[in-house]
Amino acid sequence: MEPPPSNTLGSTLQSLNSHLEKARWNVDEMRKPLDALTATIDGLQGQTMQIALLGEVGTRQEIAGLRTQIRNQDQKHKDGIKEIQGILDDLLQNQVVEHMRKEVEQEISNQINVLVQEQVAECLKDHIPQALQVEVEESKRELDRLNTALHNSESRRSNGNLRTNQVDDLLATMFMLDGTVSPRFPKDLKGLFSLDEWNNLSLLSSGLSPSLYRN
Repeated sequence: MEPPPSNTLGSTLQSLNSHLEKARWNVDEMRKPLDALTATIDGLQGQTMQIALLGEVGTRQEIAGLRTQIRNQDQKHKDGIKEIQGILDDLLQNQVVEHMRKEVEQEISNQINVLVQEQVAECLKDHIPQALQVEVEESKRELDRLNTALHNSESRRSNGNLRTNQVDDLLATMFMLDGTVSPRFPKDLKGLFSLDEWNNLSLLSSGLSPSLYRN
């Protein structure tokens, strides 16, 4: 049997691409103010050189000191950009990819589990006789009935120990034949004593009635 296409896996891969695109966009956005700062420093250095040529700054030592200061600031700026770029590269190449890799692996594992269950079910149908399959299903239903009966027996015993002067004590639930609890089933003795006649009769089949608790 060919495995069904995994829409969820495709969505996960699409999510991975979305994360990477968003990260790249963030990198570009972070570069914009840095590029603007670089342009400002370059412009300032150019203005300093122009002023120096016109003789409007003062001594050559002051010009050289300002030039060195600008050069050092520019180097710090470039080092900062390099450090930020390294952090972003690590985020893109390692952290984001590792996170998405785990999601992809989990999704693949889930898909494999589904396929295995389907294949086992098909194999059982092909190799187990129909009569035996019916017998197994009947055994399951009988086990469910026994579990329901056991639960209800324990609930009757527990409810029988409740006292009428403690009407807020919770009742142990009673299952119907389908294994569910009736929506009319009261949660405590107060609710049990306030049942109308119709609901009271409907609970008699479960062995639960207000008359069992009244003196």
